[in-house]
Amino acid sequence: MKKAFVLALATILMSTACFAAAGHKAVYKAAKGSVVAVTLADPAKGTKSEVTVADEKSSEKTFLVKSTTTLWSKEFKAISLDKINPGDKVKVKYTTTREGVHEAVTINILK
Repeated sequence: MKKAFVLALATILMSTACFAAAGHKAVYKAAKGSVVAVTLADPAKGTKSEVTVADEKSSEKTFLVKSTTTLWSKEFKAISLDKINPGDKVKVKYTTTREGVHEAVTINILK
């Protein structure tokens, strides 16, 4: 009876590892440009933190800034979203959800 239990447990653990390895692999993209607008989250109004960036061709993209997004200053020090200002040159590493929302993974202010 113990052997059957151990064998079943081992099978479950192995199958779990196989399914975890077959998960979705995140595809990261990058965008560079000037900050057009910064929106800080306001739960009372139902707004989320976002940064809008315009590239060299003046096409704008809005990036959702989550609590897991890392923000870096010109000196490569961690900063908060309120330190990013319109006109700053930034590089954004992001993913796009199935719904088409661009979620920022990192935002670096460029020199």
